[in-house]
Amino acid sequence: MRVGPERQDDDGRLVARCLQGDGSAFDELVRRHRLAVYRLAYRLLGNHAEADDVSQEAFLRAYRGLPGFRGDATFRTWIIRIVLNLAQSTRHARFATVSIEEADVQGGRPTASDAVLRREVRRAVSGLPPRQRQVLVLKVYEGMKFIEIARTAGMSIGTAKATFFQAVRNLRARLAPQAGPRKEEASS
Repeated sequence: MRVGPERQDDDGRLVARCLQGDGSAFDELVRRHRLAVYRLAYRLLGNHAEADDVSQEAFLRAYRGLPGFRGDATFRTWIIRIVLNLAQSTRHARFATVSIEEADVQGGRPTASDAVLRREVRRAVSGLPPRQRQVLVLKVYEGMKFIEIARTAGMSIGTAKATFFQAVRNLRARLAPQAGPRKEEASS
């Protein structure tokens, strides 16, 4: 969901056009951000139907709230915040990593052990507290910097960092029993 400064400026112009009554400008904002919004919702919820519902609701709320959009943040940051709020309020907030059906970056097919590992990671992450899950998704999957996470999630940079590292520590603890013995332990 990363965008360059020129795209952010262009989004700002589209927002301004929307506020002047140009409906096609909002259509363009939806076109630009819909896939990234859906992916974020899916990663937070782990369910295609819920992610689709949250995505649609996020854009609906953004459209309705556009007159109150002050421009303190970019449209991208604003829509991410809306998705985070909606996903958090969704009853069964869960986490999902890349689906098993998706081929890896190399273009190969995932193996059975890859599928098992992904399922274990999904379970471990789904057990994280919602705030830790959100920060982890924004950092790992959206590639956001801690300053962006802090602005988007409404927390300080220190809190964003601490929350991320708590999430990583919790994941390690949850996954450690499945990881098997370490090399040092196996050789003793």
